[in-house]
Amino acid sequence: MLLNPFISKLAGKRVVLASASPRRQDILSNVGLRFEVVPSWFKETLDKSLFSAPYEYAVETAKQKALEVARRMHVKHLKTPDIVIGADTIVTLEDTILEKPFDKQDAYNMLSRLSGKEHSVFTGVVIVHCRSQEDNLLETDIIDFYEETKVKFADLSEQLLWEYIDSGEPMDKAGGYGIQSLGGMLVESVHGDFLNVVGFPLNHFCKKLSELYYPPPSHTIHRVKHDSIPYVESFENLSDVEKDCTFANKTCETKKGGQDRVCKADSPGSPVSCAPGLHNGLKKDLNTVPRNCRNSTLFAASKLKVFDKLKDKGALKAMEIAEKINASVQGTERLLDACVALGLLEKTHQATANGANLYFLPFQGKFFSKIP
Repeated sequence: MLLNPFISKLAGKRVVLASASPRRQDILSNVGLRFEVVPSWFKETLDKSLFSAPYEYAVETAKQKALEVARRMHVKHLKTPDIVIGADTIVTLEDTILEKPFDKQDAYNMLSRLSGKEHSVFTGVVIVHCRSQEDNLLETDIIDFYEETKVKFADLSEQLLWEYIDSGEPMDKAGGYGIQSLGGMLVESVHGDFLNVVGFPLNHFCKKLSELYYPPPSHTIHRVKHDSIPYVESFENLSDVEKDCTFANKTCETKKGGQDRVCKADSPGSPVSCAPGLHNGLKKDLNTVPRNCRNSTLFAASKLKVFDKLKDKGALKAMEIAEKINASVQGTERLLDACVALGLLEKTHQATANGANLYFLPFQGKFFSKIP
């Protein structure tokens, strides 16, 4: 009996689970899904250092598992599956990935690190839709997602640790424990999907099937219009941004009352009004800056990787940044001054010996505030 209406959409299809995990098989079988089990031959040897976040590693491993099974069934078994489901579960503590222990000592090291602490359990899931083309090539569509659950361990005694390890249960489980069995006595609290810790996030899986097979009617979709941001190849031409904000190369005169300022550009052109607090040395207030101006400046700086260059190199002159982003010095300096006005960057209050200001990220200020 199918307990979930979304699972019924898979009835009559050749569904394959690319996992030998009995826990994943139980979870999917319990909701009435009919599937074949074809364990993946993919060796889980991906370089973890290549991934910026632990869940990316879990998702990529799940993807490679599923694709290996899909290709093998198509070529060797001559049975192209309709859907292949891949999954990979990892335990992370302070961004360190803990997979299955190699031996009892490794299991002890893992569990003792988890003792008394909260850790994350990530499961990456991939749904691969397969089609065989006329030329016998395999075509695939891939949907992936991940689920995170927070688990807190109690403070574990040495005796309890070794008794659990000697039971043999930790040896085939990520992080060295199985929450659904004896390992449950190690756990103090769980925040999130319990089945995700067991090995498969069933709730998220059903939601994903709902999105795939029961998309919402078009009239129920609420669309929000956002301010457009210009596409930026270089900051040589500032016409898109200058329409609403130009910060650098101006001198400001304060009107009576001290609130409004008129900025006179060094270059030809009419005076333009600017919000108070927009220039270097004045108090910055993002709320006084037009939204499209803020968006354009931030987008241009991000597109040209200005923040990345400063993060890697520290304080730099406008000329040095211009060289790194392959843009004109004048355009780069105007962009940098716009970022300073918005509080995205800071710069030295006085020029260096060769007459150039240094620009740096706000958190680097303590290192460069005393540069002459």
